[in-house]
This record gives sequence, C-alpha cells and structure tokens, in this order.
Amino acid sequence: MSGDVFAAARQRIQQEMASLGIPSMAVAVARQGEVLWEEAWGWADIEKQIPATPHTPYGMASVSKPITATAIMKLVEQGKLDLDRPVNDFLDRDSQLRTWIGDPADVTLRRLASHRAGLPLHMHSFASAKISEKPVMPETIRRYGNVVTVPGERYRYSNLGYGVLDHLIERQSGMSYAEFLKQEIFLPLGMTRSSVEDGPEHDGSMARRYGEDRQSLPWYDVDHRGASSVCCSAHDLLRFGMFHLGQRPGAPTVLSEHSLTRMHARVTVMGTPNPSD
Repeated sequence: MSGDVFAAARQRIQQEMASLGIPSMAVAVARQGEVLWEEAWGWADIEKQIPATPHTPYGMASVSKPITATAIMKLVEQGKLDLDRPVNDFLDRDSQLRTWIGDPADVTLRRLASHRAGLPLHMHSFASAKISEKPVMPETIRRYGNVVTVPGERYRYSNLGYGVLDHLIERQSGMSYAEFLKQEIFLPLGMTRSSVEDGPEHDGSMARRYGEDRQSLPWYDVDHRGASSVCCSAHDLLRFGMFHLGQRPGAPTVLSEHSLTRMHARVTVMGTPNPSD
C-alpha cells in the first residue's frame, strides 16, 4: 500500500528507534481482513548484519498467553479438557495445586486461564549455563503451586497459571507443547514463522535480544513456557489476530464460532467485571 497513509507513523517509529537505540522493529496492520501495511527496520542480528523483515520471528513474551489459551480451547473442543472442572482433576496426585484458602474445587481451568485462580505471579528464568537446574512442571507445581487468595475473588496475573496450562496441553494431547501449537494452531492459520523457543541454537532466523547498550543478551529458558516462550513474526501475529476477530472469511480456522464466543466472553471477579476489561 502507498506509504502516504502511514508516513507519520513510519517517521515516528524511525525517530524513536534512533533516539532509544532500538536494534529492530517490525509492524503489521490490517483492517477488515485486508493487510494494509507490513514493514520492518533495523537489524534482527547486529553482529551478522541480518535485516529485520515482517517475517522475522521475535520473542512474544506474555503475548504467548492468548496463543496458549487458544490451544487450551482446542482441547476443550476435543473433549479432553473442561473449563469448569477443577484443574487438579487433570494433574497427577503427587503434583497438585495446594489451596490454602477457599475451595480447591473452585480452582478451575477457566479461572486459571483468566488469572483468577488465586495463584501468585511467578517469574523463574534460567540462563543457558543453568538450564540443567530448570525443574519439570510437576516439580514447579510442587514447589510453587500455592493458591494464596480465594479462587475467583480477584484478578491476579500469574505466569505460573499459564505454565500449568502448557503442562496440561502436553498431558491431554500426548504431544509436546511446541508440537501441539505447531500442528493445531500455527500450521492451520498459516503462521509459518512461529514456534516455541527450544534453545540457544535457534535456526538463526529469530531476532536476537539486546540490552539497552545494544549488547546481545544470552538465551534463557523459563519453567512457565506457556506464559512467555512463543516466538512469532509480525506477519504471523497479524494472522492470529485476524482469526480471533473473525476477519479472514474463507480462511482455515482452528476453533468453532461457539468456542471463540466462549473464549472471548467477559469473565467476572466475584460478580464484578474483570478489571482488565
């Protein structure tokens, strides 16, 4: 599309990148199912002089969560999970969430996915040299899976909750979290530049992470991959957003309209609208 419409936005982006020393950036814009603008600037890899493009994968951090939630809804649709059953029904007996206040039966999958289960935030990362110390999810649940506020009482953002969700995806599908996303979400939606980060030896296509000094940051992993380990290009993320907005008529889909409606429904905290709405 002509750059006239986005000229001001383009200029602002380039000014901010120069001012803040941002190594690269990619954007993608659509309206009513039509891609209007895709562009990228800077270096995805400064050292190797690899330019960024709209198809360069970036680490999604917490934008991984709606992708994980979509995978959960796929399993709900398949009858392998139930949004309103207690999460512990789907976990091994020796690695269950411990409810210190409230009723364990109220710690449901729906509340886990909407950050209302009463779990704490939890941020646990492991640098490359410490990967061997990363616990498997059952062990993470045993160490940190404590429900500390009444389930449903309040919105409490939790990476741990989404780590439990990626664990449930693996348990109920019989596939790894990464493979399930690939087969059930990414490929059907044409998200060919999306994956789950699997180690420092990436294929080289992903944008490197840099600090404020533009020095490359070492790779790290987390014990809550469903919360923050997806990488995705701007182009692919746009496809994912258009799918959820129902703006790709005739395109392949991964969830029924009924499931999308359930997923998008407003949730409440003890009768009050979720503060994130």
